[in-house]
Amino acid sequence: MNLKIKYAALLAAIIFITAIFFVIASSMITKNVNLIRREDSRIKKLQDELNSAQVLNQDLKDVASVITNSLTENRELSNNEANEFIREFAEFAKNHEIAVHGITPRPYFAENRVLEQQFAIDLECTYVQLGQYLANLERYEYIIKVNSLDLRPQTDKYRIVNGIRQNLYKVMIDLSVFKIVKEA
Repeated sequence: MNLKIKYAALLAAIIFITAIFFVIASSMITKNVNLIRREDSRIKKLQDELNSAQVLNQDLKDVASVITNSLTENRELSNNEANEFIREFAEFAKNHEIAVHGITPRPYFAENRVLEQQFAIDLECTYVQLGQYLANLERYEYIIKVNSLDLRPQTDKYRIVNGIRQNLYKVMIDLSVFKIVKEA
């Protein structure tokens, strides 16, 4: 009987030690899982901040590009520069199959260190094409300001796009392109 009691005590001790082992292991695992969740949450937050910083960095590079392109050492705008702007405005229209009736440069203004070249652009396009053209102007790599936008429907003119009739509009855009003279 002593042997049975010893085996029972040994078995009870093994069961007790096993139970304690599982309780301690479970506690450690729960603690580590919670730590991992906190770290995952922190990593996710830092990753979101990094993504935001990368987007902001790209936006700032785009702004820097616009400013860099708008800097000049000349105190006046040349005819070649005006012609280059006209060519690019016409290219924007060509890319979206927009009819260009005229792109006219106006005399430029120079005030302090800011040079302003104005243009009158006369187009005929659909409303969607106008949106695409304005999106190109928005992405233009120079400082640009749309002074006025006059949109008039052409009641007798339309275009069929994908089987849908789209009205044509006569569009007059008066805009300015700015250049900034660098300091000496």
